Amino acid sequence: MMRSLRVPLVLGLLLALLGGSARAALLQELRDAVQEFTLENGLRFLVVERHDAPVFSYTTCVDAGGVCEVPGLTGIAHMFEHMAFKGTESIGTTDYAAEKPALAAVDAAWGELRAERLKGTAGDSTRLRQLEAAFARAQEEAARFVVGNDFFSLLERNGAKDVNAFTATDATCYQYDIPSNRLELWARMEGDRLARPVMREFYKERDVVRNERRMRIESSAMGRFFESYLTAAFMAHPYAHGFSNFASDIEMFRRQDALEFFDRHYVAPNMTVALVGDVDAREVRRLAERYFSAVRRGPDPDPVTIVEPVHTAERRVSAEEDANPLVIVAWQGPAESEPDYAVAELLMEVLGGGRSSRLYERLVKREQVATAAAAGVGMPGSKYPNLMVTFAYIAADQDPARAEALIHEEVARLKEKGPAATELQKVKTAYLAGQLRQLREPAELALRLAMTDQAQGDWRRLFEHLDRIQAVTAADLQRVAQERFVKARRTVGVLSKRGTEAKAGS
Repeated sequence: MMRSLRVPLVLGLLLALLGGSARAALLQELRDAVQEFTLENGLRFLVVERHDAPVFSYTTCVDAGGVCEVPGLTGIAHMFEHMAFKGTESIGTTDYAAEKPALAAVDAAWGELRAERLKGTAGDSTRLRQLEAAFARAQEEAARFVVGNDFFSLLERNGAKDVNAFTATDATCYQYDIPSNRLELWARMEGDRLARPVMREFYKERDVVRNERRMRIESSAMGRFFESYLTAAFMAHPYAHGFSNFASDIEMFRRQDALEFFDRHYVAPNMTVALVGDVDAREVRRLAERYFSAVRRGPDPDPVTIVEPVHTAERRVSAEEDANPLVIVAWQGPAESEPDYAVAELLMEVLGGGRSSRLYERLVKREQVATAAAAGVGMPGSKYPNLMVTFAYIAADQDPARAEALIHEEVARLKEKGPAATELQKVKTAYLAGQLRQLREPAELALRLAMTDQAQGDWRRLFEHLDRIQAVTAADLQRVAQERFVKARRTVGVLSKRGTEAKAGS
């Protein structure tokens, strides 16, 4: 254990000590190692061969996250994270020919129950109970054919580790590590899952998603606060609901809604598959052509076209909870595809990127008004214009208004003078060392390649972004600070301890 902990620490130290030319050489080495090919259906594969261990990391990223949801269907993208490994027509079932009509019967039963529930107070309570019982019976009948966790168990029996899926605002990704001698098994299972998934136990998992919202948002002081904060920070863009969804939408989902979302978004041009590890790119291509060619072609869905307007007045959110006080101050920030995104990243690193940052030094160490302070860009996503965020967790018996005022002071100081050249170089070196350290990890590289390829249209932009980071100057930071850090474009959130009064900042 101690040895495994020392290795990344030593690597991080070495990367931090490397000069700019050495870091550039490492980045070029990573860039040159990427091999790519695209199937006839438009599905792109990225392969990085690393033969130091008999295993490879896999990621598929679909350009379909919470930002793609429409009113009435918020949370539907998240459903695919829960349906990720439910199986196919050959995995997860004892008899798919019999299961298929049973699933249709469940859908029909839910359709009748849903229609009655939508009547509200005009509905028939007796009929409602009858339909609820019929829906439960239909689910029980369909469950007779289900082999629980069969897809996941098959992977696990063949040595797969860290099997996971997640839904973000901009994408949904699936990933795991698996021994390289199981490459064909991986290709067969993943190709079949992306081409012909069976959304069995859909309504059971819908209830799990509903309970997750109840636990993470409705029963959480921080969850409720962040949800309110985002809806204030975005008036037009769907990032307003980036971390959440509406309970009433989840409770009314139909399996047909998920199938239609799948048909629209889970098409070959809208997905990228990345493999990093002990594989041969030629063999990957042979297997991809055999097992992934059935993935639907379909048109590549249009990106979200609605643009958040430039705000003309500060927004404020105040709440009282039985929770630790918190202050959030954020400004409208650039999308990751914009040239100024690299500047914004370093700007927020200077402000709150670690224990030597300006906010941590001022609020935590010197003034002791906060127990933690940090900053970053890209909340709740980065594909579209987002938020440049600072936050401070308030210390006991300290005033949140004081912490907010100190954040404004540090921001004003940065706007007025900008960072010193030595300060920027220190931040830049630490940032690049951290990025290089992450990209040396196979799972992280596979994820970053696939996500960048889908979000920005070309995996090379991952490395171009790091090139831009190296070119950022202190003058760039001051310019962006002066352009972005204006009162009219900021959203302030103050979470106070119940029983105290939240005060407005300057």
